[in-house]
Amino acid sequence: MKLPGNKDGLLFLGLNQDHSCFACGDETGIRIFNSDPIKQLQHQTFSNGIGHVEMLFRCCYLALVGGGGSPTWETNKVIVWEDQIQQPVCEITVNSDVLCVKLKRDRIVVVTLTEVQVYTLDRSPKVLLCYSTCDNPRGLTQLHTTSSLLVFPSVDKGQVCLVNIAEDAQAQMRMIPAHANNLAVLELNMQGTMLATASDKGTLIRIFDTQTCLLLYELRRGANKAHIFSIAFNRISNLLCVTSDSKTLHIFSLDGKSTSRSVTKYAMSSSLPALCCFGNEDRTVIIVSSSGYYYKIRWNDKGETFKEEQFKFLLMTDD
Repeated sequence: MKLPGNKDGLLFLGLNQDHSCFACGDETGIRIFNSDPIKQLQHQTFSNGIGHVEMLFRCCYLALVGGGGSPTWETNKVIVWEDQIQQPVCEITVNSDVLCVKLKRDRIVVVTLTEVQVYTLDRSPKVLLCYSTCDNPRGLTQLHTTSSLLVFPSVDKGQVCLVNIAEDAQAQMRMIPAHANNLAVLELNMQGTMLATASDKGTLIRIFDTQTCLLLYELRRGANKAHIFSIAFNRISNLLCVTSDSKTLHIFSLDGKSTSRSVTKYAMSSSLPALCCFGNEDRTVIIVSSSGYYYKIRWNDKGETFKEEQFKFLLMTDD
């Protein structure tokens, strides 16, 4: 999630593939935290700003893009950084600003405003595939590391492309007409079998089967327009959490009914962008806000929610 910058200098917030960690980019470098329980794992200072940090689970490789008022690298360049040796191992330069990067062990996906490019992940990356998209200013894309399923906006508004990038040039593309409006969020479950989508209207979240492309669920967040920041499935894909600028965390049950309203809500203190994911314990959700605060929210069997933990994570150290 790219951020406009604030008094704390935050430029980026993002989760790793299994939500066990989250990463921050700011005007001076990167920070990596364990998600639950909260603990700072790394604080790496660079010469200037880092606008994107992509992890590969918890391994030593990171994909970094410069950002902020004074970027560490040109913003059309991706640096693959090896933490163990504290230096770049390869880089990719494209023709326009890099908006998002995704990693799997043998591939790196680079997203620009109108293209999604797939490269080999090695010392000398080679382009394998290139797809055109509609204008994609949020850099929307998701990559499942096991199945090699890649999802991204098509050239048509509101439509999603699905392709298996392990098949390289022979990959067959499938399409899902997800929304009438522009896409705002794409999110895969951890098994790669379900895709959650939302549009910039923000009233509905739709969930599709990635094999058949059929609609499984239509979830109503609310009647009023909202900007959805984050969507996450739990590990067994029977719950979904959503944050938006409506200052509400919604939690939905995916219980087999095709249409559902949220089973519980939590009133957030701010409409600032915030990530969400499920905690390690049952009935807990983690919120990471661009305000620099971390929250653990718990709910009971009556659907009542309360704040269990709150930390200013930007003040934490590695100790």
